[in-house]
Formats: sequence, C-alpha cells, structure tokens
Amino acid sequence: MASRTALNHLGKVLDGLSIRWVLIGALAANRYRATPRLTNDVDLLLANTGEGINVLEATLAEAGWSVHRADPGGELLRLTHADFGVADLLVAGTRYQDLAIQRAVVEPIDDDQYASVLTPEDIIVHKLIAGRYQDLADIEAILDTELTLDEEYIEQWAGFWEVLDLWEQLNKR
Repeated sequence: MASRTALNHLGKVLDGLSIRWVLIGALAANRYRATPRLTNDVDLLLANTGEGINVLEATLAEAGWSVHRADPGGELLRLTHADFGVADLLVAGTRYQDLAIQRAVVEPIDDDQYASVLTPEDIIVHKLIAGRYQDLADIEAILDTELTLDEEYIEQWAGFWEVLDLWEQLNKR
C-alpha cells in the first residue's frame, strides 16, 4: 500500500533529522477501528522542525518530496511524491498537541513496521476539532469497537476546543 510505503519513507527522513513524529489522521484511526478504511494520504504530527523549517523542507525535497507550506508559518506542510503519494505534516504548536505526542503509543503498522500513534482518545479529540464528515465517521467507528476510553480526558480537551457538544452527541448514539 502506497500510504504505508510513504510512512516508512517519511519516517526515515524525519528520524534522520531527529524530529519526533506521531501518526495521526485516518491511518492512526485505523489502528482502533474494527475495519480499516482506505485513505490516500499520510498525516503526521511533528514535535518540532528539528534544525528549522528551511532545513526540513530542503531535506524533504532532496528525498523527492514536493513541499508546499499550507500556511505562512510552516505549521502545515503538504507534501507530494511521485512514488509515495500525498502527506501532510502538522507541526505541534499547542500545549495539547505536545501532550498528545507524549501520550502516543508504539503500534504495529505492518508485519515489520512500527510507529508512534496517537491514543484513541487523542485521535477522537483531533477528529472532533476537524469536524468533517469522515472525521465524525472515524469517531463513530472507534466508539463501535467499545474500547475502554478515558472519557474524562476527551471531555476535558473537547471542552477546551469548544467541541464538547459534538462529543456528547456522538458518545450518546
């Protein structure tokens, strides 16, 4: 699968720059869904940019990635690669994102590949914040697995991000 190959390739680039990263988005949600869904991209949350955004961009370009800053500060980088497809790199900029990175757990991605992945609670919070149809469907699919969740944690951060009503609606289904 191209997204897993992209994850492996990006992981090596980021590890080479000593940048801590965690898997977010659909690939992360798939770790906690009963049945995975297809996705066309890889989403990563970065703890920092290592030696700086310019060095990160240059290193990614050397590795064959086309880099576009989706915002002027470089907090979101949209990447494309002829062989590996599309990826989004989000640089942590909030106390919550730093905490989510610290809470991440190492999970198997393939038979021989492991990655740090957001906890199900942090995936839920991220997807509540994004609030798109597919994000809400991912939350519902995670809830359908009947995982034991730290609901107090989810409620705390959902309240902070002003999406507590949405969480309560989804959690009552």
